[in-house]
Amino acid sequence: MVSPLPQVQKFFASAAWFDRGVLAVVILASGVALSLNIADPDLWGHVQYGRDILAGGLPATTTYSYIAQGHPWINHEILAELGLALSYDYLGACGLMLLKVGLGMGVIGLMVRRAREQKVGLLATAAVALLVAVCLANHWTLRPQLISYTSFALLLTLLGWCFEGWEGTWQMIFKRRTDTTEETRTPLVYSIDRIKYMWLVPILMILWTNSHGGFLAGYCVFLAYLGLRGLEAFLRKGWAATGLLERLAMFAGIAGLATFINPYGLDFHLWLFNDLRVPRPEIVEWRAPNLLEAQNVPFVFLACTWLATLALSKKPKDFTQLVILGLILWQSLVHLRHIAFFAIALGFWLPPHVDSLLTRFKISKDGESPADALSPLFLRVSWVGLAAAWLACGMQLFFQCREIKVEQGSYPVSAIRYLAEQKLEGKLLCTFNWAQYALAALGPHHPSEKGLLVHVDGRCRTSYSQQMLDEHFDFVMGNVGPEMRYRGPENKFNASLALQRGNPDLALISRLQIPSMEVMKGQGSAWVLLYQDELAQVWGRASRYADSASPDFIPPARRQIGEAKQGGFAAWPAIPGRHQPEAPAKDSIASSHIIP
Repeated sequence: MVSPLPQVQKFFASAAWFDRGVLAVVILASGVALSLNIADPDLWGHVQYGRDILAGGLPATTTYSYIAQGHPWINHEILAELGLALSYDYLGACGLMLLKVGLGMGVIGLMVRRAREQKVGLLATAAVALLVAVCLANHWTLRPQLISYTSFALLLTLLGWCFEGWEGTWQMIFKRRTDTTEETRTPLVYSIDRIKYMWLVPILMILWTNSHGGFLAGYCVFLAYLGLRGLEAFLRKGWAATGLLERLAMFAGIAGLATFINPYGLDFHLWLFNDLRVPRPEIVEWRAPNLLEAQNVPFVFLACTWLATLALSKKPKDFTQLVILGLILWQSLVHLRHIAFFAIALGFWLPPHVDSLLTRFKISKDGESPADALSPLFLRVSWVGLAAAWLACGMQLFFQCREIKVEQGSYPVSAIRYLAEQKLEGKLLCTFNWAQYALAALGPHHPSEKGLLVHVDGRCRTSYSQQMLDEHFDFVMGNVGPEMRYRGPENKFNASLALQRGNPDLALISRLQIPSMEVMKGQGSAWVLLYQDELAQVWGRASRYADSASPDFIPPARRQIGEAKQGGFAAWPAIPGRHQPEAPAKDSIASSHIIP
């Protein structure tokens, strides 16, 4: 019988397997960086909307709102919400975290795989992967944006495979009319058989379009990529490239037509066009990033690294990649949310140039693994360090993925509990970044259930008119300038109009939002304070909750007014037990028209 010991010793002395072990650690460490388990304000809504679709089909009009009943709802995140709902219903909060971390590690894994295919050294591959993961950390939240970022990574992976041999080369060379010799400098290498596989892009665009509106950014990158590759081919081959150009144009057109395969057809694109014409400064992600903030330091470092490679890398530059990266960088400096696209693109296209820099400065040798410099004995011992790193990353992921934390200093956990305990129902004017938490906890989820309807929530322009949004932000943000929020030119400022329109019964406001605090204080005896802690206040309409003759009267003994500290975390979803209704609610989700 042959002893397996020599084979085991050979395995642990193998530089190639050691490199694979290091890359496994890199991917695990990237998962740790992407495993922030703090609840997003929209997560409650996304899970609930996905459940609603599973239960009764796709709502055609806005749900859970008392001012927008009958208003069209363009839900562009259907598949993402179904995925979030199913993940939570079958695997709980852990399932949501596994989805988030799994997608993140998959994206980093695609980058590592591409770098290794390009013969990039271990050090450059690991450095870029980790830097990209850290840059993505604050953007990798449990929202449909994850599908956009993952789809973008899949798009770049497919394009890299289809244009293998062409990517990473400089092709902006004019073909002379008198030149009849074979091309000897940076030949244009591509495989028509591989390019044919771009028929997968339309399938990707269908899934992407029905998961998140970021498909438009992906399609624009796809158009730019094919257009620039077409330009390169024409400059190198002249009219001989006509067949290739026609093929690329066909793929671009089919991918565009694929985006019309959605429940709304052309109406979706018309809505998207009108939506993008209007600025959205009230949404932080649509503002320009503050490059001096700590969370944007990885982005700055990544951008500077790319700029340094433009001057110092000896690898050929790719004109198409340069133009696209420049466009995405411009958008990242204008809108915070595009930083993730920039980081992902660099994750695929930057490693060869970082490898060139490391080789140029003799930090690493071209084509050589760091393990090659280790003695067989030291290499075997190093596996112990790798095992320790795997264990450390795995344990960290285990603890991170067990739960999602609801910060009680940011979300009204105690105020929601009070509303549930008092069995308060009706119409709730709630600041929009808390509204989806409130509707998930206290909203009517089926026709026989009573609950609270909200004013405006985080769906914003997909579900509400500009007038509705202006009323809400007048109340929440006050009369601030255009750098903080957009106002329809036809709508005049009125901070108290939200308290009049729809006759809300309750108001849940943040004490950090001073304008809404001032509005409530100016209401005199029309409203009564029912609850207060360090973070939140709950106000009730006096005619309903302060009148002893009212069946909903809340005596002073049941009011909780104080300055209770709101620190620490609650486990997501932080929803109190729901009370059983005595009769079907008049206003409920069932009042919404449903698309079968």
